[in-house]
Amino acid sequence: MGSGKTVLLLGSRGGLGRAIGARLTADGWTVVGVDLPELDLSLREVVAPAVARLQQEHGGFDALVHAAGLYPAAPVANGDEELFDRVLTVNTRSAFAAGAQFVRGCVAAGRPGAMVFVSSGAAARARKGTAVYAASKAALDALVRAFALEHGRDGIRCNAVSPGFVDVGSAVNPVPRSYVEAVEEASVSGRLGRPEEIAAAVAWLLSEDASWVNGRSVPVDGGDGIGSVGGPSWLG
Repeated sequence: MGSGKTVLLLGSRGGLGRAIGARLTADGWTVVGVDLPELDLSLREVVAPAVARLQQEHGGFDALVHAAGLYPAAPVANGDEELFDRVLTVNTRSAFAAGAQFVRGCVAAGRPGAMVFVSSGAAARARKGTAVYAASKAALDALVRAFALEHGRDGIRCNAVSPGFVDVGSAVNPVPRSYVEAVEEASVSGRLGRPEEIAAAVAWLLSEDASWVNGRSVPVDGGDGIGSVGGPSWLG
């Protein structure tokens, strides 16, 4: 439980962000939520200063959750470098900047801390049209390992959750209904994920129950990372 502890939640107004904020609040955390328009994660030089300012205003944080992200669809051969830069900036660079500043604040104050980044099963599983998104999440997983390795002895843990597909009806990341239905049809569990299920995993990773979990990206995908029931079979 997070009684008496404060968490900085980036992406607090998104579908997953709202669920995470609600769950952590119910668990006793004081949640400081930040999202557009007060913080634009696509602006490269603003994230670390914003986190530093919030640390000062709130007397530091016990945890950081990065739940913001872009989910575009584009053929890899389009070679849209502007899209690549924008997605990597929001999904990965902002997590790197926020995480680094969170760590600096914890180390300076001599306090432990925990971070959770929202990654994706796409980091390890190819799907047509998701090359840029997948690259951003694979890089995010690498950052998780780096933060854990370099600062575990400072009492700071860093992990990620890797959700399967969760339909949050996002206006920022709209997904065609036909795609949503196809993913659900192919799902191992026969349904899509729910935001509160991802939030529960985040809450666990921040809790003392997960104190021996560090540098990991935890799948929360109903089994979809193991394969698809819609693939070819010789069972007839």
